Amino acid sequence: MTKNDSVPIGFDEFVKLTNIAHWIYRIWTIAFILVGFTGNFTALIIFIRWANRLSVYIYFSFLCIINILILLIDMNYHFLLPFILDNKILVKNLLPITCKFIFFLTYLFRYLFIWTIVMINIDRFMYLNEHPFKKKFCQHRTAKMMCFVLILLSISANGHFLIYFNQPVITEVPLDNTCFLDGLTCHCKSLNTAYRSFWKNIWPIYNLMIFGIIPLVIMIICCILIIRNIYLTRRRIFDGRRNSDASVNSENDNLRSIIKTLIWLDLLFPITIFPLLFLQIYVNYQSPKHCEKIGIMNLVFSILFAMIYIKNTFAFFIFYFTGQKFRRAFSKLIHCRNTFDYAESR
Repeated sequence: MTKNDSVPIGFDEFVKLTNIAHWIYRIWTIAFILVGFTGNFTALIIFIRWANRLSVYIYFSFLCIINILILLIDMNYHFLLPFILDNKILVKNLLPITCKFIFFLTYLFRYLFIWTIVMINIDRFMYLNEHPFKKKFCQHRTAKMMCFVLILLSISANGHFLIYFNQPVITEVPLDNTCFLDGLTCHCKSLNTAYRSFWKNIWPIYNLMIFGIIPLVIMIICCILIIRNIYLTRRRIFDGRRNSDASVNSENDNLRSIIKTLIWLDLLFPITIFPLLFLQIYVNYQSPKHCEKIGIMNLVFSILFAMIYIKNTFAFFIFYFTGQKFRRAFSKLIHCRNTFDYAESR
């Protein structure tokens, strides 16, 4: 099974592939942090100025804040520090203190991100609906309250990390000539046997449902209904019943821009998230044993983990290329114009 008494078969290939993966982590994390922080902070300034006009801009502002926190805390901790710090320092000094908190914050932010997008879908669906309830739901006060509710629900869904990781067990750094999957060299465990069983057998499916399947189904349903309502609205305009109202036409143009942004966010979610989720579930139950396959898996993970942060990093560009009013607001912002037209947010 080995070339000699100490070196496993395929170890050289494992080292090459894993080193490439580690450089990939360093490159995209630094680039994503620089681009993502600048873009999200800029978008946040614009959306805050619009927040008192439409409830959806409260959610977009909240989304930008979450993106910044994900990039600075979640991505930085998991994919930059492990590859610029010595593993022994990380394991002995950093992880024992931050272990349970970083697990909690990681999933807290990720859940908040996806469910905020869900709320944007629901908000736009209600806005296009003729139900009287929309007047109460599509208010900035309601949007702020729903953001607070999302925080409470996300804390409840991930509070188990704070409870059961109170006595973390840190996996030792593997010995030389050992093939291992990245992410398994130094991580936290609970001493609670029942919780370890939950983490291995139930958590992957639990996470897939709450973070993936359920929000995706809601987004698809809302997106279909939103497109249907826009089609019906355009038919009414075409029939001439509202074609003389310029303000309504302007509002519809802005609404279509928001829907374009929303569709791109909806599409990027399954494209960037599900490949990693399914691969993690597969590895959890069928972990590779051969060194070369482990190295290949490390390389694949370095690419898939970059994919899941694309929507957080490049959200500004989604807003920019799908919204004409956003482009105008950004142009005024970079030219330091004080006469910011709030009416454009309508």
